[in-house]
Amino acid sequence: MFDDFSVVTTAVSSFNNAALLGPYFFATALLSGPLFYFVFLYGRDILARLNWNNSNIETKISFWSVFCLVCWLLIFGGNYAVIRDGISLLPIMIAIVLFLSIVYVTKQAIKLNYLSVFRDRKVKWASGLLLLVLAFFSAKPDLCGVLLQLSAVICGVIVGSRLHKSFSDVSVSTVIFGFMTTLILMQPEYFRFGQLGNLTIIHLAALLITGFLATLVFVVKYTNARAKIHESAYIKLKWLARISGILALVLFALTESVPVFIGLLAVVGASEMLTIYHSKKAPEKLSKQSWALLLVCFGTLIMCPVITCLGILYLTQASEKITPKDFYGLL
Repeated sequence: MFDDFSVVTTAVSSFNNAALLGPYFFATALLSGPLFYFVFLYGRDILARLNWNNSNIETKISFWSVFCLVCWLLIFGGNYAVIRDGISLLPIMIAIVLFLSIVYVTKQAIKLNYLSVFRDRKVKWASGLLLLVLAFFSAKPDLCGVLLQLSAVICGVIVGSRLHKSFSDVSVSTVIFGFMTTLILMQPEYFRFGQLGNLTIIHLAALLITGFLATLVFVVKYTNARAKIHESAYIKLKWLARISGILALVLFALTESVPVFIGLLAVVGASEMLTIYHSKKAPEKLSKQSWALLLVCFGTLIMCPVITCLGILYLTQASEKITPKDFYGLL
């Protein structure tokens, strides 16, 4: 009575539509809850077994989180067929993220002596071939995507192996994750995150929280407390930032626009900078803790529990705990 192929195709299409409209990433996080609780409960023991301590934990967590992002970009298989515009910048942006990530991963792998396993010539060639194959199939069947991905991988490995300048691990990973969050909003269908124009409040909240945390990491890390702003001027500027932020938030909820999203993050960042600059002491503990929360949220956003677990591991070893009041104070 029914054609088997039509039935299967209809079922797959219905599943894809449900995955696009519903907060599938949120359901995945809920199902991964027992794993997250286990990591939180035995986080210190896991860190002791891994020999991660205060001197190297930031570097190693940052390395493995960016490494997981590279694997996710190469394996998850984005769909170029859903790109709406023929001149879309998304493939170029993804190639840029992939290039920056591989540059950082290659440089840190050399620094941490993780490449010692590749001294064998056969292992080296096999690993390089596997990387190129993954880069090829991650962009198939689009020729432009294939060339971009392969070029990003090859150039990233070359630049990373020859780069000698050191960077802050927290800053580099924050830039990459913040950039990636913006790309997810730019084309959510490509990343199987949702459907632009039909994002639920859970989708929007997840994007905003991740973006706010990325902004907070930079603001707290690079803003010095001066206590030089006059009190009356400070109050007026804060209220201006709050009103602008509320208007931008409403506009973003209505339009789901990338420029509005970036503008909203800029307003929130300016408000946080104003608060820290006005205070006598900078909330230093917020920088690293907000970075750990960024890992947790970003891992949930892209449905990569490993990144979420790395953020939880960093939270478990922190000596100073943060409360919601610490965040409210910046607003």
